[in-house]
Amino acid sequence: MKPIKRIGIIGNGAVGMLMASLFEPDYTVTLYGRVDEVTTVTIERIGVTQGTAHVSLCPVTTLVESEQDVFFVTTKAHQVEAATERLSGDVPVFICSNGIAHLDYARKRGFHLGVVEHGVSRDGDRLQHTGLGRIRIGSLGSLEEMAFNASPLDVVWETDIEQVVTEKLFANAIINPITALCRVENGAVASPPCRDIADVVYAELSTLFDRHVPYTYIETIIEKTARNRSSMLRDIEAGRRTEVDAILTPLLKRADERGITLTVIPVLQKLILGASVSC
Repeated sequence: MKPIKRIGIIGNGAVGMLMASLFEPDYTVTLYGRVDEVTTVTIERIGVTQGTAHVSLCPVTTLVESEQDVFFVTTKAHQVEAATERLSGDVPVFICSNGIAHLDYARKRGFHLGVVEHGVSRDGDRLQHTGLGRIRIGSLGSLEEMAFNASPLDVVWETDIEQVVTEKLFANAIINPITALCRVENGAVASPPCRDIADVVYAELSTLFDRHVPYTYIETIIEKTARNRSSMLRDIEAGRRTEVDAILTPLLKRADERGITLTVIPVLQKLILGASVSC
């Protein structure tokens, strides 16, 4: 595989901007978003990492696949298909959105998967990097392993990316709805009463998947992102559409297919939908 020199990041939200700012010292980075014209964005980063980066921001409608060596898709799950319609898969594409709703789409299009474990929030072009983690990437097909320069992003190649995506789904399905409904930071999920709800959700999740996900993984994510306000909480506070249909709704379908009766997860799903409507 040819050396990576140019990186395209689709989605100029908090995660996309964090990746752009930390890749920028070593690569030519282009951000693609819902903007009207090409511009240069100055990203200021504070928190567990600090720095300033200047990155090109282009309308996603101007994206030319051959101009990049690899793409990372960091949009909300319900935006993935529209964001990637100009991509053929000839250049590696890693979808880093939450949930499992995009797995079949990724397989169909010949795309690959990524999981972001960093904690980050955004205020305009200013980022608060609240927790260090990894960017875990892997292939659903036969893509050759890809390596990136060392940086605080800590990009690692996973041979079983579906296990990694399942682990992140567990964390999202536990942390996101609880923090959104209780209006608390992620760290609150480590202690009662939020921990009591988390235990029940974890038990229900474990009945839906053949793969084992240790609760210690969820605890690690909670610890690393303790000061973060989850994406679902921030979406509800901002009156935006949440990712409930990518995170919780597929679990209800999976339970139905397996003939499993869930108690708590369906209630959380309905409460998130209700909270979204009331925004």
